[in-house]
Amino acid sequence: MPFKLIIGLLLVPFSLIYGCVAAIRRFLYRERILRSEDSPVPAVDIGNLAVGGTGKTPHTQYVINLLKQDFHVAVLSRGYGRKSKGYHSVLQTDPQDRNAELLGDEPFMTHLRFPDIPLAVDGDRCEGVQNLLDEHPETNVIVLDDAYQHLRFRPTFHILLTEYDRPFRPDMPMPAGKLREFSRASRFADMVVVTKVPDGASVDESSWRYRLRLKPHQDLFFTRFRYEPLSPVTPAAQNLDPETIRDVVLLTGIANPKPLLDHLHRDAKFCVSTIARKLNVMKHYAFPDHHTFTEKEIQSIYDQHFNNLGERTVLVTTEKDWMRLQSAHIRNIVSLLPVFVIPVEVEFLTETQRDTFNQTVIGHVRGKEKKS
Repeated sequence: MPFKLIIGLLLVPFSLIYGCVAAIRRFLYRERILRSEDSPVPAVDIGNLAVGGTGKTPHTQYVINLLKQDFHVAVLSRGYGRKSKGYHSVLQTDPQDRNAELLGDEPFMTHLRFPDIPLAVDGDRCEGVQNLLDEHPETNVIVLDDAYQHLRFRPTFHILLTEYDRPFRPDMPMPAGKLREFSRASRFADMVVVTKVPDGASVDESSWRYRLRLKPHQDLFFTRFRYEPLSPVTPAAQNLDPETIRDVVLLTGIANPKPLLDHLHRDAKFCVSTIARKLNVMKHYAFPDHHTFTEKEIQSIYDQHFNNLGERTVLVTTEKDWMRLQSAHIRNIVSLLPVFVIPVEVEFLTETQRDTFNQTVIGHVRGKEKKS
């Protein structure tokens, strides 16, 4: 019997205990045995059951962009990985102090995409929402990033994400699996989105509905990542001719870099070039999700790949990792590297799905707004 399988079987009892505790906790909150607070305004949560890697931030940004056209949107996140504590509001903070250490890499990235949208971080969603509304009383909808398990606060609408390559069924709770609770908790979502569908993959909605055991009222959608052209973010990168670049050193601190690797090997494109081509990923430095890069790590990358070499090689990273690469303790070294960032957007597999998703979310907010 393979060693990994033996370890997995030994961990199953701990997963069952973990899942039961999470299920009891959810029951106590749903029955109001433990105190919970309803949202005073429409609140859309983008969450998941698995630990990381489902694409919450791109989907959160999609929902923000959708709603900001017609509503006064505010955003609240836990701010995972930040070094600060408690509540911090972006628009109440000096611009020079806004960074990944204060907000977390994902909220900071969202702020840079939507600089005029009120955004705050707080582990306590109840206090965070109330503080946001006190600071921005015009707010009539709040988008929450990763609040599916924060049961003391009750959003009005739950969007549950699950990854195409690792859906929440038949996965198990930690530590044998990657779930934060039993997959049965999916029944409390208003809609489910299967994310990171590979290019060219065919999906059958009825089979996925059966596989995920969805209720009739739960809408199901499918999305994939659309990678934007590589964009230079350091002077060393901006001075390069993209037509001379062939080799890539990839630096990631994300949960699942495989889709990005596949894209770079297949048809990466530079923002100042219309030519899509395969790039040779000569080295991939893969760190854990939300990894804090050290001076030693970045110096080592510079010494091995960019010290007195030609202009054929560049460093490619994600938007999320770029937030952490701007930290003060490594900024000087990073500025010497030819760094290109590859932004990512969410797109639905069909226009019909996109339109239905948009109408459902907007319709919910309008309906709740009238009742508030």
